[in-house]
Amino acid sequence: MEQGWTAGGWLEVQMVNLTCTQRWVQYLQLLQESIWPGGVLPAVPKPARTEEQKKAAAEQALQSLMGILPNVIQEILGTSKCRMSWKLVLESLGQPVINRHLVFCLLDLLLEFLVLKGSSDELETPVVAPSASGGLDKAGISAH
Repeated sequence: MEQGWTAGGWLEVQMVNLTCTQRWVQYLQLLQESIWPGGVLPAVPKPARTEEQKKAAAEQALQSLMGILPNVIQEILGTSKCRMSWKLVLESLGQPVINRHLVFCLLDLLLEFLVLKGSSDELETPVVAPSASGGLDKAGISAH
């Protein structure tokens, strides 16, 4: 029996692909290369991009994002709505406050993954085994 296609299933597969360890390595390498090209911090910052360069980059990003969606979704929603949705995403990512929040959330997830995953075995075993109600009695709390 053939399994049907679902948007939830497709999205789940895409998220797994985007957040797998191999992708995180790629993201971190890209970040490192963008900050320290060739492993060296540039002495002089890059010149600011012109408005024309910014528009060209935004259009290229929009085209790339449009290519991510399966044709079925574009047919259901319509190309103009998909394009408008992706434009909204790109405009949102152009906001410094949203970018900061996104970076902090991603760093939080990354730290949680790196730190807690490595110490999850340690967290499962208590350091001090409390008596049945000893710690509660000292705090003035009844165990019952």
